[in-house]
Amino acid sequence: MSWYKVYLKDIEKKGTIDNYVVDKIKNKKPLINLIEKYAKTKNIIEAGSGTGVLSTYMASIGYNSIGVDIDKEILELSKKISRIYNAKNKPEFIKKSIFELDYKKDQFDVSFSNGVLEHFSDDEIIRALEQQLYIANIVILGIPTKYFNQEEAMYGDERYLSYSTWRKLIKEAKGTILEEKSMHYMALKSRLLNFKKYFRPYPYRIFVIKKN
Repeated sequence: MSWYKVYLKDIEKKGTIDNYVVDKIKNKKPLINLIEKYAKTKNIIEAGSGTGVLSTYMASIGYNSIGVDIDKEILELSKKISRIYNAKNKPEFIKKSIFELDYKKDQFDVSFSNGVLEHFSDDEIIRALEQQLYIANIVILGIPTKYFNQEEAMYGDERYLSYSTWRKLIKEAKGTILEEKSMHYMALKSRLLNFKKYFRPYPYRIFVIKKN
């Protein structure tokens, strides 16, 4: 299944694009707060923007936001979502690989991604982080954790690595971790009912990184 179809299925579950956007923004609040904290001049780039919800929201509150993705269909979907969101300020979406971020050194305050790098090998993760650390002062990285079973994978090739493995990869990319936070996508009541996962980590881990 293509990423485009994966995202359409996800949107369908929420009923409408509006519901999908509202839900994503609400669930990604810890990540949004960190972007706001570190993006001093409001220049940001999303490396692997997917449906572009985060780029769209950040643009709507005054950030100079660029979203890059390699998938043409996904970029068209992200532009459609941005139009429907109907904010005056919109992000720029560009067809570009996260391994070809040919921007100037420190051009951005923050380069961020969520649910992207777990689809790649260790060497590819290191290469992507090195590029982001070159073009941005701060890299904010959200990744899914071992909260998920492999059969729950959204696309199927996700690698649910340990925190220690991510720390090792960040170090190999010559990055220093400034902060780590956990992020959940379920309301507290739903979490309490999900007793099978009481002792698992939160679904998402966020790393805030600067270059050494």
